[in-house]
Amino acid sequence: MLHYSNFDSIMETEIVSKNGLNLEKHTSRVNKLFIIICMLLLPYTAFSQQIKSKNIELEDLLTLLNASGYELFSFDITEMLKERYDITLVSKEYDKGGEIASKNLNLVQNKRLLTDFPESQWQAYIDAGGKFVDSETKTIAHAEKICFGFYPSENDSTVHLQIQIPSLMNARTPITLRGLPMKDSDKKFFSYHTRPFKIGVFEENVFIPLVLYGSMWFDEKYEIFRFCGEREIDSNMSSEILKDVPHYYVFGVVFAKKQ
Repeated sequence: MLHYSNFDSIMETEIVSKNGLNLEKHTSRVNKLFIIICMLLLPYTAFSQQIKSKNIELEDLLTLLNASGYELFSFDITEMLKERYDITLVSKEYDKGGEIASKNLNLVQNKRLLTDFPESQWQAYIDAGGKFVDSETKTIAHAEKICFGFYPSENDSTVHLQIQIPSLMNARTPITLRGLPMKDSDKKFFSYHTRPFKIGVFEENVFIPLVLYGSMWFDEKYEIFRFCGEREIDSNMSSEILKDVPHYYVFGVVFAKKQ
């Protein structure tokens, strides 16, 4: 049988047996102490949840740059170092799926040899501490990768393309964009996105597409601008997304064996 005592707290209880003998006298002092401890610890627990400084990681920077219109693609071309090639960097422009322009942006050799320079300059290069990446062939520099970087300009109708082959070439060229008409407005909407190409078997003297830079399009059904479809473009230009992109550029290379 359970009886409440006349102590000052309702938490204090006395437990007795059926025959009235006192088996255990139990008070809530332990319970009170436990409650007090919990109340004291609660503020400490709350204050222990703090915002802490964190070192910036590469992924954080890439996310920020991409959100700001900066994109970078890199392609490994070390397997082509077995031969000596002229590398032509090419831009092709398309309107509604048809090619309307093609332009050679730059020409560079995948290997630069000391023997490419007049013999009178060889010793001066060596005396100045010049180094070779391949002393046997006296190669001063060679192409290990090609980088394509896109970044915004001061106006919506132009972006910059930076092409780099480390130690051999670094060039920048502007890209002209086309705006899309906006509903109920005389302004135009500019928004371009990138897609890499699927890279197939290497071929000499053939244009190899590497990066697509294309405009969004207006979806009449849902009345929104969109750019969705394959994450990689087929090198034969058969990807479905290309049927919707109204205006785009394709950037790539041609490798021609140096005679």
